[in-house]
Amino acid sequence: MDDVGSLLTEGRIFSDMDDFVGGYWQRPIPLQGEAPAGFSPLEASLQPSMCGTCHPQQYADWQATVHAGAYSPGLSGQLVNWEEGAYENVRQCLTCHTPLSEQSARVADTTGALVPNPVFDAVLQRKGLVCAACHVRGWQRYGPPRRDGSLSSSPPGSPHGGVKRTPFFEDSRFCSGCHQFEFSGPNGKSIQNTYTEWSMSRYSEEGVGCQGCHMPDRRHLWRGVHDSTMVQSGVTIEWAVTGDSGDREIELRITNSGTGHRFPTYVTPEVRMRIDLLDAESRVIEGASAEAVIRREVEAQNGVWVELSDTRLSPDSSLALTTTVGESGARFARGKVVVYPDAFYENVFNGMLSGALSDTSRALLSEAHRRARGSVFAIFDETIPIR
Repeated sequence: MDDVGSLLTEGRIFSDMDDFVGGYWQRPIPLQGEAPAGFSPLEASLQPSMCGTCHPQQYADWQATVHAGAYSPGLSGQLVNWEEGAYENVRQCLTCHTPLSEQSARVADTTGALVPNPVFDAVLQRKGLVCAACHVRGWQRYGPPRRDGSLSSSPPGSPHGGVKRTPFFEDSRFCSGCHQFEFSGPNGKSIQNTYTEWSMSRYSEEGVGCQGCHMPDRRHLWRGVHDSTMVQSGVTIEWAVTGDSGDREIELRITNSGTGHRFPTYVTPEVRMRIDLLDAESRVIEGASAEAVIRREVEAQNGVWVELSDTRLSPDSSLALTTTVGESGARFARGKVVVYPDAFYENVFNGMLSGALSDTSRALLSEAHRRARGSVFAIFDETIPIR
């Protein structure tokens, strides 16, 4: 494998993009080593707050993201149980959640054995997916082309030696290292299959990459399933009422009209659709409701992941939930679409909390369970007359 610097030359970027991805996204990301002579303490820091000194907008955006919370109570509450006897499991999780080697208490020596890390930074670990994880390799800063598309070098004397620019930062493969698991999962689909879902969609053919939706105008926001506005923008929800008064059918249809992968992606969220028929006083009529769940449900059975169901929506596909008025006497229909971003985790943490845990693990997982339960939101809640 060539070194990252040689792969960044303008003549090789496009022909060797896959090689570049493998070289740049070695994980854990190798230790930075000694900072160059002449670097100030700010330039020789991996702390995101130091990056924010000169990049305040990017830092402010990042602070509000899931990336900044990647080393979450749910993650750390599980890892604390493995730190002594199963650090390889810890290391596997950290490769995405805290990918810098400086964020890991142990690193591999020349034989591959895991040994204590002399430059481990516990404060940096708690910051999650930090700026340096995407932008710093061997203290060299890397970034996207200028807004005009040029790859021109930084002028001599620029802070931290300037920045090397590459179109790789605008390629969806930049995101695939953490959003596409390499190992196969149940039914031949990876547990995290987002990049493949995107690559098989019209969005890939049209050149609409991950960054186009999740980093609009290069904002470091990465809004996804935890953000109600983002979720609403990715779907279209419509009513349809058909038939006469004696045989009236009520339909609530949701279409994945603007999400460049399955809705929702991954195995952790679920979306619930519901129709309730209401009487003249807008009270729910017992037995006159319909509900559908949109999710990919998986379960570990004897150490093997098994897919129980997959009702998620591919790009441009729809799900119609229907019910009939019949003899209910209903005058109104209420439709609701609710997103549970952390449904899978809520169940996992609840199960773990019922077992034997250390005080530290129990406190962290209790907080994680509380957050998961509190992440629920509605993207649609509307009542219409049906008579």
